[in-house]
Amino acid sequence: MRQFAPLPVAILLTAVGAPPAHAAVAGPALPAATVPAVMAAMEVRPLPLPDPVRAMIGAAIDSGERKDVETVVALAKATNPRSLDEIDAILSAWRARTKREPERDPVLQMLAAAMASKKDGDVEAVGALAKKTSPAQVADIDALLVDYRAKRAVEKQAAADAARARLASAKFWQHWKGEGQIGASHSSGNSKSTGLSAGIALARKGLDWDQRFRVQADYQRTNGKTTIEKYLAEYEPQIRMGDRAFAFGLGRWERDRMQGFDARWSASGGLGYKLIDGKTMTLNLKAGPAWRQTELVTGGHESELTGLAGLDFGWQMSPNLRLTQAASTIVGDRTTTTSSLTALNAKLSGALSARVSYSADIDTHPPAGVKTVDTLTRFTLVYGF
Repeated sequence: MRQFAPLPVAILLTAVGAPPAHAAVAGPALPAATVPAVMAAMEVRPLPLPDPVRAMIGAAIDSGERKDVETVVALAKATNPRSLDEIDAILSAWRARTKREPERDPVLQMLAAAMASKKDGDVEAVGALAKKTSPAQVADIDALLVDYRAKRAVEKQAAADAARARLASAKFWQHWKGEGQIGASHSSGNSKSTGLSAGIALARKGLDWDQRFRVQADYQRTNGKTTIEKYLAEYEPQIRMGDRAFAFGLGRWERDRMQGFDARWSASGGLGYKLIDGKTMTLNLKAGPAWRQTELVTGGHESELTGLAGLDFGWQMSPNLRLTQAASTIVGDRTTTTSSLTALNAKLSGALSARVSYSADIDTHPPAGVKTVDTLTRFTLVYGF
């Protein structure tokens, strides 16, 4: 607001055309042309805010203390009345920048923190507790949960689409995961024994196809004589036919001279079903026709049409402990063969783990001089990649 300087009462009254009440003798009247000039003289022009004062206000604002800002501004107005407009402009700009948002409810803050983690289980748990402890806010909490679920559904779908696109464009040799294992033993004294066990397993999950490849070798000599000599290689592709059903093929080559054969070839195919498909436990069943040919150490060979039934079981018992079981049975006219492999993995650190496994091979009609059941226990170190 503009300020007016004090003028003699006589001049003020003359300017408006009335003589002062106490004047004994009327003085000469001012010419009419001089009235605007007198009014202009009455008006006080604003002055720029001095730089030192502006600097003090700026320092108070930079401190972030609202009370200090209000105090400095009040003193600046009192000492610089002709710069009020500029001071008010500075104060208004500061208030606009530092306008405080209303404090959020602590319950809603907890829910927002859970949502920021994008852990759906935590969000649902916090949301349920929030509604129990704050019944007056149930509508607001439900609205936040509905919005979160919708956004998460969009994010998950986008991630799934991106993953499918990557798999669709991947080459055959890409996206393989696997593990390698190795173990050794040596004993001396009454008997001398040296053994070695090694293997590698690969798996690839594709857009519609899953593939598995495994190689295993076991060798042991005791007192200068070979007591274990087993080799195995197998490849199994699977094509998904729905959420749980799948079709499979299986090709396997084996050699076990202690069991009486130099080579055994088998090929099979059929249908399978994921009976259990959870995060910590899986169980797949499969069955189908098979063909097998065996080359005996005696020089003869056998071939026959058979049937195969198998299962694959996995159980993540804890974050660091996993149990697996793979078994298959081939039923033929001459003999029935069952192979079973049970393994317990204990994670040591990073990709390294320890494994103890037990395998059993059962042949109902083995060659002469060969036992029906052959077992092998392995202790190995496993590295995942």
